[in-house]
Amino acid sequence: MAAALMVLDPATLTVAFVLLSAVLGTLLIFSWILSPGVSALAWWGSAFLLIGIAIASANLGQGQPSLLVLVTANALGMLAYGVLYGGCRIFNGRSAPIAGSLAGVVIWTCAFPFIYDSQGYRLMLASLLTGGYAMLSAWELGRHQVERLASQRVVVVLVLGLALFNFSRGMLGFSWVSVPWIAAFARRWSSEMALFLVIFTPTLAFMFLSMAKERLKFEYKQAALVDPLTSVPNRRAFLQNAAKLLGQLGDKPASCLLFDLDNFKAINDSYGHDAGDRILTVFGQVLAGHLPKRTFGRLGGEEFAAVLPMSAHEAAALADKIRHAFSAAGKAALGGQAEVTVSAGCATGARIEATALLQKADSALYRAKRSGRNIVIAA
Repeated sequence: MAAALMVLDPATLTVAFVLLSAVLGTLLIFSWILSPGVSALAWWGSAFLLIGIAIASANLGQGQPSLLVLVTANALGMLAYGVLYGGCRIFNGRSAPIAGSLAGVVIWTCAFPFIYDSQGYRLMLASLLTGGYAMLSAWELGRHQVERLASQRVVVVLVLGLALFNFSRGMLGFSWVSVPWIAAFARRWSSEMALFLVIFTPTLAFMFLSMAKERLKFEYKQAALVDPLTSVPNRRAFLQNAAKLLGQLGDKPASCLLFDLDNFKAINDSYGHDAGDRILTVFGQVLAGHLPKRTFGRLGGEEFAAVLPMSAHEAAALADKIRHAFSAAGKAALGGQAEVTVSAGCATGARIEATALLQKADSALYRAKRSGRNIVIAA
């Protein structure tokens, strides 16, 4: 029994929480050093360190903390939540809200002279600010997520729970609760509060690390499926997407468009490889502007392809539209110094594999090249 009481002693749990926050914050920052592309880890790690410092400064001293210590410790707590929110924004590729992260500190510092003698009002304001930041963090991760990550959905639930916990504490500031373990959360610090944070904090830190790992895995997968020069799907991704589309269509017709930039070697020789790369990028942009996502890709060199759920006539008309658009965009990219054209072959079929459809389109493209280039020929 004595050992159990020792474990639940507020001072013991406070030390445990402060050490745990320091370890977790350092771990997150170290993970950022190893993976600098996920800079949100540095923000989250800083938030864990700040909350640990805030709790330590307010609760590890002798006797009741002074008003200066209270205002400083709570300001650090507000800053920790603000930094946590900033990390969530950065994780989604949005700007760092420096002013927003500091807003809680400013509000708390300005309001403290008017509420310093009321523990209830201090609790309500601190809970509203921290709960607000937690709610904004959950909104940011849920509403503005770049891609669907399983761990990110878990973090949204955890941070929403943190917001609810803080808002509930704020309500205790002006209501009387007779249940001892609930009333304990209305105090500035208690064993129940420390125990909750000792359990919750590592869970949240673990899920932040899981989010970062899942993001890196997603980016590596994307890098393996995207052409680095033109930012369109590469051959592997195109064939995967085409096979999936053809399987979904069943007996309905699908058309394959195969494009090959005309006289591309001459462009490289006359204007340099940088100009050639620019022309390839321009054509990728033209395709992206005319075709749905995951229907086209770069097969290699100056050859691009697309598979679309449409008839031969519709596909040929679309290819001709792309041909005209690229001619204008390519000429503008070279400053109007040269004619930039593309030839296209079109093949249509139903219940056919992607490679077989691509071979038919290649035959039509060969005819287009032999017929003088800058034309569209259907198989």
